[in-house]
Amino acid sequence: MRIVPPYTTDIQGWAESIRRYLSKALNQLDAKDQYASAAEDGAILWDRTKKYVVVSSGGSFKQVATQQTVPASNVGVAGNVAGMITWDTNYIYVCVGTYDGSTAIWKRVALSTW
Repeated sequence: MRIVPPYTTDIQGWAESIRRYLSKALNQLDAKDQYASAAEDGAILWDRTKKYVVVSSGGSFKQVATQQTVPASNVGVAGNVAGMITWDTNYIYVCVGTYDGSTAIWKRVALSTW
């Protein structure tokens, strides 16, 4: 069942509609923990440990590439974990470790035209 978010210029009506929408949609969301399995292809989950969206595909979980904040340095910030991906106009950045305050955990590759 597809649930389409409501839209209207009436703020109170919109707020009530979005409350009803969320009450229907939130019970369809789930989170992945260490006991989750990817038995059902196409299920979208939130990975509680790695802090990103995953989809079950071919019996395993695959990260859905969602743009994270571009790191200011290769050390990153609290909450950065391996597997995070982001990009800007010049680079693609991949987090390869967990933030500890001193280790370089972000790697980047330059983008070029072709």
